Amino acid sequence: MEKAADPDLPWQEFAFQRMAEANPFPSVMGRVCPEPCETGCNRNDVDDFVGINSVEQYVGDWALENGSTLPSAGPETGKRVAVVGGGPAGLSAAFFLRKKGHGVTLFEAEDTLGGMMQYGIPGYRTPRDMLQKEIQRIIDTGVEVRLNTCIGTEVSAEQLEEDFDAIFWALGAQKGRALPIDSWEGTENCITGVDFLDVFNKGKLQAVTKRVEVLGGGDPSIDVSSVARRLGRISHEKEMPLPVHLVPDLPTPQVADSIERRGGTVTLPP
Repeated sequence: MEKAADPDLPWQEFAFQRMAEANPFPSVMGRVCPEPCETGCNRNDVDDFVGINSVEQYVGDWALENGSTLPSAGPETGKRVAVVGGGPAGLSAAFFLRKKGHGVTLFEAEDTLGGMMQYGIPGYRTPRDMLQKEIQRIIDTGVEVRLNTCIGTEVSAEQLEEDFDAIFWALGAQKGRALPIDSWEGTENCITGVDFLDVFNKGKLQAVTKRVEVLGGGDPSIDVSSVARRLGRISHEKEMPLPVHLVPDLPTPQVADSIERRGGTVTLPP
């Protein structure tokens, strides 16, 4: 029989703890989930669906603002697990493994945890301060973190197998889908949406070309379009050919008066 909720416990705290039983990222999830469940919600037969994303975001934000913590780690089992990848899958695995009392060491090739939440989604959708707070809650359960550590380079897979009782591979979906045409590979100024968002979120993208064509209609393509419009293009007295990726740093202050940031034309086909 399920234990009754503490009557003195704020309902938001109760809701957060229940959410965390399945997902330790309610604040982020409430912002980015495509809410497929709302289409099939039973309330559609009565009035309207339950706005689950809005509820989850509210509860997640409330938990961050009020310092809610995740459940403590269970009794130590003496078992050690290596988690390879610091994105949502790896971090979630680390949390649930700690709940069971296993020791966890998380290996991440980048210098910041978060995976696609950090490098694949723009910060205006997943505020970085909130994301890092949700990540820190997991680390605080006793997860050891090793950043800038690429398996196969800094540490071998054989070493992991020797040092740990189990390995959880959480490498993520870091590769975008190329166009299925022969001329795609190596075509100048054509990149996948995943690559575009990756260089933007790492601070390497500061401007786009005058015209940007976005092919696709999913969330990544909408993010690419929004980012491109926000960035705009840099015009100069003599228009400079700026590639859409790995744009060099902005000109020095000595020539700042001769440049202007203008809006670019972004096309998202229907």
